[in-house]
Amino acid sequence: MKEETIYSFNGLYRDSFRVKGFKFGEGEKSVCIVGSLRGNEYQQIYVCSLLIKELKKLEEAGKIRQGKSIMVVSCGNPYSVNIKKRFWSIDNTDINRMFPGYDKGETTQRIAAGIFNQIKDYRYGIQFASFYMPGHFVPQVRIMKTGNENVEMAKEFGLPFVVLHNPRPFDTATLNYNWQIWDTEAFSIYTSSTEKIKRKSARQGVDAVLAFLEKEK
Repeated sequence: MKEETIYSFNGLYRDSFRVKGFKFGEGEKSVCIVGSLRGNEYQQIYVCSLLIKELKKLEEAGKIRQGKSIMVVSCGNPYSVNIKKRFWSIDNTDINRMFPGYDKGETTQRIAAGIFNQIKDYRYGIQFASFYMPGHFVPQVRIMKTGNENVEMAKEFGLPFVVLHNPRPFDTATLNYNWQIWDTEAFSIYTSSTEKIKRKSARQGVDAVLAFLEKEK
């Protein structure tokens, strides 16, 4: 496993902003998994931490296919996580409504651009996403209906439901949508919670990714 800083900038009154990626294997950019892009997505960070442990074991056992690489970005918004705020603390903007980003724009546009530039060339993209409303949800995999969606492939996660989502105007600035537009097979996985750790649901999310990797590796 290699730990890399995929995007950073200097903070004015606090430590530098850093987005870290955890890389497994070497070679072709095969799969990228992204966790929290919002400050209250604790379950998504937790799922990624479990997944990193599992991938580390697989790599040490020589079970990552030669010539393939996997990247896990567990948290794309550490500043907001640190202060327990869902959106960007200064202007309340949402990083997951800023893709593909703009490197000369506002802060969240620059963050989105910096992250996307590092993950847009992967063959498969998996995001552990969250619902905008509180509640307990059935784990599912969602894909945007862009003309590039692959419903049959989404079934390989083995989750109870595959939801095909007709994008609304604001969805065109999400990570999932832009991954697809840039020719990445993109999937959003929803576990049962966001702000509370649900261990059973988190394990189900990890197993879903591992099942997908086994079939598509």
